[in-house]
Amino acid sequence: VPLKRLYPYQLKASQLEIAPFGHSVCSDEVNNRKEQLIPLMTNRWGEGFTLGGLGGLPFAGKSGFGAYLHHVPDSGKLLVIFSPHVGIDEIGRVGSLQRDGQAKTSSACGAAIGAYKELQKTKKTASDPLLVFEADNPREFDPQLKQIVNLLAPRLKGIENSSDSIAFVTYQMYGVVRELITACITETPDLFDFASEVAVVGGIMINRRKGGDFFQP
Repeated sequence: VPLKRLYPYQLKASQLEIAPFGHSVCSDEVNNRKEQLIPLMTNRWGEGFTLGGLGGLPFAGKSGFGAYLHHVPDSGKLLVIFSPHVGIDEIGRVGSLQRDGQAKTSSACGAAIGAYKELQKTKKTASDPLLVFEADNPREFDPQLKQIVNLLAPRLKGIENSSDSIAFVTYQMYGVVRELITACITETPDLFDFASEVAVVGGIMINRRKGGDFFQP
């Protein structure tokens, strides 16, 4: 779905006031350009609660979700949006994106692909050359990526039979984020003491250098 179709012009100011929104989207700057879904909605709502970190995982955790919940107006509602993301370059390579001001392409989502490459190095997945993503960037303090590696590892069975390994990884990342968001909601016992309704919108953000980005629900 083109992002311009998702811009919520139809919502009245009174509806926005009683339904603040939280978002769990990867912190990559390509997801924070002014034409992107989260900035558009933040501009429309006037604010948005950040739940997400690398890969779109809700690293704010249950404590962060609880803080967001306690900000809901009396008799208000919750709107939660979550989305991992993936780049597609001009020749159709999934996981590759040419960023503004750069001649070469880079990876997107870098965290998801980085986690997959880490699993490749430890021989926990079938061999995959990943020719587009050769550069390593070793880090000693990287708690978010380590968590992504741990959550992604058991989901990669069958990746060797997929038509595109990065598309497969991206779909698994969606599953990871969905499960974590679901846990934040279902394991909050006082949820409906603060919110009368909860709406959750999940999908995958597709980043492109030209032609506009898409949100695949």
